[in-house]
Amino acid sequence: MKLIFNFPDSALMPNRKNGRHWATYQKAKEKARIEGFYVAKEANKRIKYPFLNVPLSIMFYFPTKHKRDLDNLLSAMKYHLDGIAKALEIDDTQFYPIVISKDIDPNKKGFVEVIIDADS
Repeated sequence: MKLIFNFPDSALMPNRKNGRHWATYQKAKEKARIEGFYVAKEANKRIKYPFLNVPLSIMFYFPTKHKRDLDNLLSAMKYHLDGIAKALEIDDTQFYPIVISKDIDPNKKGFVEVIIDADS
């Protein structure tokens, strides 16, 4: 199953929110969680995940060639992943292994492609 998301909101980046009050990024967290839920719910019409591990691949397509911290970006996707897990009726601890990759978006908009392997 392939899910496409906009590039993560910078408010969700851990390196940017240090020292800020939680309310300053609460809206971005809730929006990401809801987006993750509905995108996954729409894509997941018939697949059930009864197995323990659900392999996940996250491909970040950067809008520019600027260097970016992949572990920071993974943390920014946490709320999307929470929404996806809820839509799939699994616990997010079942996402294993998680493979993270990167590339440049030729359209310079930036997006994230999440692939969930239903065959494992």
